[in-house]
Amino acid sequence: MGQGGRDRFFAISAAICDRVLRRSARISIEGLERIPESGGCLLVCNHISHFDPILLGMKSPRPIDYVADGKLFNDLILSQILGALNVIPVDRNRQDPRAAMAAVGRLKQGRIVGLFPERGIRHGKASILLGARLNPSAAALARMANAPVLPAVVVGSDRLYQFRSWRRPPRVFVSFGELLTLAPGEERCRFTERIQERLLSLFESLVKRHEIDPIDFPHSAQERWKEEGRARK
Repeated sequence: MGQGGRDRFFAISAAICDRVLRRSARISIEGLERIPESGGCLLVCNHISHFDPILLGMKSPRPIDYVADGKLFNDLILSQILGALNVIPVDRNRQDPRAAMAAVGRLKQGRIVGLFPERGIRHGKASILLGARLNPSAAALARMANAPVLPAVVVGSDRLYQFRSWRRPPRVFVSFGELLTLAPGEERCRFTERIQERLLSLFESLVKRHEIDPIDFPHSAQERWKEEGRARK
């Protein structure tokens, strides 16, 4: 499958996921107009559930090449699907220069690369939205590729782990922020701080404008399942 075929597969998959998820959640997606029409761009987002890549991409006007855990490629069928979606495998247990160079190469080719710098699903104080520090990998990749960063925040997607969401659709929010560019001579640590500040600003804005209750802040799938069990009693 060539690049054009993979991009069409992404668009078809996104349309199907959009139809399915909108039946199980009240989804609000803001800031789609901030996704650049062309050129390389590093999409940086918090990560609270397996649904996040789908939510970010299902209305995107352009395909997103995500960086994902290489262990997912151990499954034969899943590896074929991920390959068709242009996913870049990364070894989360160590520094992976091959994955970094692949991501930089995609950015220089003018593609959008999606990165979850928390290196896995995070909730509570382990989430960058609730106190954890942002990993500098995003700033490093942006600097290497000389590409802007598109910050994004997802809130509420962990509710989709609950079976009752098919009967009582939860609120799920996706917000894309303004592009951030590395200033001349700016150190990586400072750029990392600016990215995190923008992510927190997006999160705080969502909470304020939509009156999101703390119970809807990032929680683990296990906590959501326990919550559902208590609701049934």
